[in-house]
Amino acid sequence: MDVIADRRVTLVLLCIGALALAGVAVSPGHAAETAEVFVVQGLPGKTLDVSIDGKSVQSGVATAKVAGPFDVEPGSRTVTFADGGDTVLERTVKVTAGSSKDVVIHLPASESAKPTVTEFENDLSSPPQGKATLAVAHTAAVPPADIRVDGKVLFENVANGESLTLVVPAGTYTVDIVPTGKDGPAVLGPLELPVKAGGLDRVFAVGDPAKKTMNVAVHTIATGSSGSDRPDRVDTGTGGQAAGYVGPLGAGLFD
Repeated sequence: MDVIADRRVTLVLLCIGALALAGVAVSPGHAAETAEVFVVQGLPGKTLDVSIDGKSVQSGVATAKVAGPFDVEPGSRTVTFADGGDTVLERTVKVTAGSSKDVVIHLPASESAKPTVTEFENDLSSPPQGKATLAVAHTAAVPPADIRVDGKVLFENVANGESLTLVVPAGTYTVDIVPTGKDGPAVLGPLELPVKAGGLDRVFAVGDPAKKTMNVAVHTIATGSSGSDRPDRVDTGTGGQAAGYVGPLGAGLFD
């Protein structure tokens, strides 16, 4: 198997791993003249209130929950996160007409640092029949991590704030996540991991393993299917480098 094929297999496992840990909410499309914003609450032990441009849009958003979608006018929008009336963090985001974006409040890699916000664009293109677009983001207080399948490292050095996207077939897999270069202990898993075809499945790893607050936030945006039986591109995002692996999981996975 070549490096490109290895990267595809690895990204599948990283994305689908979190899908087994949370319910998936399906969101409809939105008007082309507005922009769509989802807010992802990735701070453990917090219940936050969310405002956009000074207007309250959602109260009491718990850890690992996704609020929205919120239709907003194109341009610069200010998203405010508050806890009991006190502002935790405020961020101005830029959106364009017809776009869809996730705004995630989460812990940085260092648990001693202050919370941060990371934005992720949603790819609303339609996947082929029987497949789904999966996007995973590392937004947990975890140093770069390795992804393993059956004890073998398939993807190395995935860091906080990085996102990976690709089109995958439906299926069930097993995966665990460990600190880069180490055999354990596992940050997440091992788990039996299913993924269903259709739409865009967005997955966010959140929390802090040192405090046993690791969790995932997941939501699905309906996009429809293109009818093709094979993906025409793979966006490898901003992740680390694929590790070499040839095994039964990779054989024929994207055939």
